[in-house]
Amino acid sequence: MRLLNSLYRTVSVQDNASGQHLANLSLIQDSLIFKVHFPDMPILPGACLVQISKEFIEDKMNQKVEIVAFKNLKFLKTINPYEFPEISICFSYQKNEEHYTTSVTFSKDEHLFCKLEYVFITK
Repeated sequence: MRLLNSLYRTVSVQDNASGQHLANLSLIQDSLIFKVHFPDMPILPGACLVQISKEFIEDKMNQKVEIVAFKNLKFLKTINPYEFPEISICFSYQKNEEHYTTSVTFSKDEHLFCKLEYVFITK
């Protein structure tokens, strides 16, 4: 299930010559996910951050991907959609023999929320 337009909207996307991609996202504060996780103190689930990063990679590559291994998952600060209605994702990926590796961060200004590194294959 894609989370685009049900949990977040893309505000802007930039690519640079070194292969990094940066996107600014607007969280949809009345999303069902925030109503159930958690009703009185909504936070963006870590699994959703992984899914959002996967969606951006699929869009960039124009094909489906499958995550096959996690190398590093660091959730450093919770994301409350009312405190942080907009966040940024920065990611890059690199081909290695039969798979790809990716490095992803989610942040807003001086706040670093999450660092992800995982291995994926294309379908």
